Formats: sequence, structure tokens, C-alpha cells
Amino acid sequence: MRYKYLIYIVAVFLIFTSCKDQEPNVTDDGYEASEAPETINQSNIITVEFFSKLNDETLFSSSDYQAIISHITSDKASLAFLFDRSDIYLGQKSPIVDIALESKLKSFFIQNDVDDSVIHGTGMIVRPLVPVYDGIGIPDTLFLAGCTVTAALVQPTVVTLMTCKLSDSFQFPVLVRSLGDGLQTNKIVVGTIKTDVADGFKDYLKYHLKNFRLSFYSSSETNATYEIFYLTPVEFVKRETTEMTVSGLPLYQSKIEYLDN
Repeated sequence: MRYKYLIYIVAVFLIFTSCKDQEPNVTDDGYEASEAPETINQSNIITVEFFSKLNDETLFSSSDYQAIISHITSDKASLAFLFDRSDIYLGQKSPIVDIALESKLKSFFIQNDVDDSVIHGTGMIVRPLVPVYDGIGIPDTLFLAGCTVTAALVQPTVVTLMTCKLSDSFQFPVLVRSLGDGLQTNKIVVGTIKTDVADGFKDYLKYHLKNFRLSFYSSSETNATYEIFYLTPVEFVKRETTEMTVSGLPLYQSKIEYLDN
């Protein structure tokens, strides 16, 4: 049975799709989103929790997940929980499967890289039913994937929550083409980016994408070499990120508001 779960969560996102060749036209000054309203509508907040060491280390060093399970089951607000570098070791059951089963929630896995014995990637656990999975996979270039769920806001709002890992500038145009017109259909990307290419990513998007908001969060951890990035349609804005820990694992709780006016 454990191999059945492993095959399912790995295979479901090895989806290859064609990328659009055309990039959007922007002005010579590049695209810049308008300022978000200062007043926050707390009823339109999407909460996403992101577990990550924000470096190249594997997230889990033991198989004791009880504290994480307790945290998830007591959290009734978060739409999704992401586990960066929750790697899958071939022949072993995924920790994300264990945590999701105990929490009675849904899980899947987005890979970033693979070698002979381990698949690097991000596990995602979500509360709502998942009618649609979405993603692209280009080996040695970019894996971008996620799922479409309904967020319980003032008006139930369908969003596609996605994640990926960016470590080099050659991935930027691939990401833009892969998203296509997705930012017009509530695609939200919460992922990690290597700190030394974050400024280049901001500059690239300014001249190759439109109708978006981009923000970063840098950890207070001294050994962090990555940052969290939030790429959303212009109708959404990341309001805050709060650092905490669960059983010694760094957790970043992010609040994203839907601007429905």
C-alpha cells in the first residue's frame, strides 16, 4: 500500500504541457501594480502555512510528526500547508502521506529534483476537496504545480495554489510562459527563491509580466540561503508573514488578501 501512495503523489504532477511563446507587452518603464488599500478585510484573508528551513537541507530529520499533526488538526483557518524539502526516499513512505492521513486531510507532492535515491520537492496538504490538479514539469528546468480549491471568503472564491523552487535566472522565462494567462484566473504561487537571484526575478517580471503583485519574505535564520516569494494576481496582496516553529521546524504563516472590490 505504501508504494501505491508513493507512485500516486509522484506521478500525478509529472505533467508536461506546452508553454506559450508570447510574453505580454509592457511599457518601457515596466509594469507596476497599484497600491493595495490600507484597510484589510479580515473576512477575505487566505492563510497559507509554509514549513521550510529555507536552505538546501531536508526538512524532516525524524519520523516523529505528532506535533505537526496536532498543529494542523487544531488549525481551522489555514487553506493549505506546504512542506518545502519534504523529500521522498525511494522505497519509503512519504512523511506528507503520514501527516495527511493522521490529520484526515488531502495531500500530494510537487517535485523539484530527483537523483538515484531521493526525490526533492514540496509536499502540500489542503483542507478542501481538490477537484483539479494543475502543473508542468520540465526536467532540469522547472516543476510548477498545485491544486484548485475554493477559499471560504466573503464570497466563496476559487483559487489555484501553486509552488515551485527558483534557484537560477534561466527559470524566470519558463515560469512566465508556464503561467500564461493564469494570473487572470486566480493562480497564486508561493515558493522559494535563492536570495542572490531574487532581485533579478523582480526585475524580470517587471518587464515580462503584467497584472501581478510580487513580494518576498527573508527569514531571521542565519543559515537561510532562500527566501519565500509570493506571486499573485493584482487582485490579491500578501499582507503579512509570521515566523514561528512547530517541533523545532521553522514555519511561516502567510496572510493573503483577496481584493474583491
